[in-house]
Amino acid sequence: MSDEDNFDKQIKKDKVGNLIGKTTTHTVQVQFSDPSIERNSYFVIYGEKDKEGNRIHYMLNIKSMWSEAKGMLADLKVCGDRPKRPFEIGAEVYRASEEQITRLLGIYNPPEESISIGKLMGYNFDVNLLVKNFGRIFITGKSGSGKSYTMGVLCEEFMKKGIPLVILDRHGEYGSLKVKAGESESAEGVKEESEFVNSIIEYSDLSVNKGGDIDVEYLFSLDATDIVAPNLCSIVNMRGMDLAVQEMIAGKLLKKLYQASTARRIPPFYLLLDEAHLFAGKKQTETCDTVRLFSQEGRKFGANLIIGTQRPQLLDTTIRAQAGSWIVHNLTDVRDIDVTISSAEDLTRSNKTDIQGLDKGQSILCGEAIAGIPLFVKIRKRTTAHGGVGFNPLDYLSKNTVEELQKRKQKILGAKTANELETGKTIFEEITAPKTSAEYLDEIASLKVRIKELEEQIDMLKARIVDVEEGGEGPLSVEQITGDDAIEDLQTELKVWKEKYNYLKENMENPESALSLGEGNSELILELQNKSIELDAQVQNYKSKYTDAILLAEKAINELKKRQR
Repeated sequence: MSDEDNFDKQIKKDKVGNLIGKTTTHTVQVQFSDPSIERNSYFVIYGEKDKEGNRIHYMLNIKSMWSEAKGMLADLKVCGDRPKRPFEIGAEVYRASEEQITRLLGIYNPPEESISIGKLMGYNFDVNLLVKNFGRIFITGKSGSGKSYTMGVLCEEFMKKGIPLVILDRHGEYGSLKVKAGESESAEGVKEESEFVNSIIEYSDLSVNKGGDIDVEYLFSLDATDIVAPNLCSIVNMRGMDLAVQEMIAGKLLKKLYQASTARRIPPFYLLLDEAHLFAGKKQTETCDTVRLFSQEGRKFGANLIIGTQRPQLLDTTIRAQAGSWIVHNLTDVRDIDVTISSAEDLTRSNKTDIQGLDKGQSILCGEAIAGIPLFVKIRKRTTAHGGVGFNPLDYLSKNTVEELQKRKQKILGAKTANELETGKTIFEEITAPKTSAEYLDEIASLKVRIKELEEQIDMLKARIVDVEEGGEGPLSVEQITGDDAIEDLQTELKVWKEKYNYLKENMENPESALSLGEGNSELILELQNKSIELDAQVQNYKSKYTDAILLAEKAINELKKRQR
């Protein structure tokens, strides 16, 4: 059907309003005559005919919309080609057709070459994006927004294509990829093994996670080619390990895989790292350095990342900047939203309320894999179960499948020499070895020193605020008061220390911990416990001072605004 035929057809049934007020070549305002219009709708305005006699058309979508006495209005922005002159006031606006929308957005691609993400919000159109356009993928969203569910969808899509996948699983939830989803996400009862069960090898502490295939202590006995191979998904289940151990495992494994990829010993693959801010935050560590190297240089060697985080502001800035494609779920923290908008390609300040208003499972896609226009997408249902913490696939796998998995384990380990197995176990034991009492004391002492430094920084911020209040010169913002995201950096460091402190406290309170079973020096342990209490008080004091600084900053800003009126 020609554009002219489309025009005649839409004249009859698809007109939704007319342009009013000021128009430009890229933005217009429309008054809708159709009350059923939704935020994510696409529109078309027709122009003159081209040389072939077809009517030129321009695609638009909603920038913002509102209601007032004269009806429902919206600001529209042009998507794609723009006219040479501003649109005419009064021009008619029509609903865009499926062909026009899908051609503009580039979402209809062959299944064998693309990833099926879900449906375009407001339409029943599948969003199939070309695999070749995906590089480093960044997924963010607050807890419960659907971030981990979306990561599971991507895992399914990559496994369908036979693309090698390595998953660093902090909570033991990705073993559910072995299990077929029930009739509904919350369905209980009998479930079946998924189509991917024979493509997955799960490494875990088998005394804690009985659904694993190979004990994680053998992970470093294996060659990179055992972990990354076509049609293979390797899951490293780290549930039950403290954060410091998880961080060291992640760092050593990433370094092994990066070196193998640069030497072209393994095929192109994706590494999935959820809660990435805990491994690669702004506090510089060896693991963070490795993740940064992976993100900066890995793609040219086929080593791609899928980064997931609830707190994008806490992630290393360089790593965040390397993301090529973004999948953004609901965020409510203002700083997280600001960081996402400033980092993600094609997002603008107008998307702030969009991000805050996303429902569970809804997302905004933008970046390299998308054709320059952010897509509002309802993520599709998973074909595999969405596992919670400690998901045990053995509850759902058949006896024959379990036996086959055991055979595979023997095949993998049987190919290794006794020396290789022992070397790998030694590396793992060094990583997981309990700290001595002296090491705990050193760490607590270091934390106390850093807290003192933080207190001094807070005092400095307070002093700067007082100076501004007394001087009252020029416009003021929190950024000007703190300087170079100082508050953000303080928040990041506090997050890291709270993790460390909780780990120390847990070791001291747990009678089965390595510390309690160590040297048996009750006086030393009592001293450590007292220091922990003191450390906790210091942290609370810091939090209080941070709150005071923010309140003073807000007060100073309000006072200056009053003076400027």
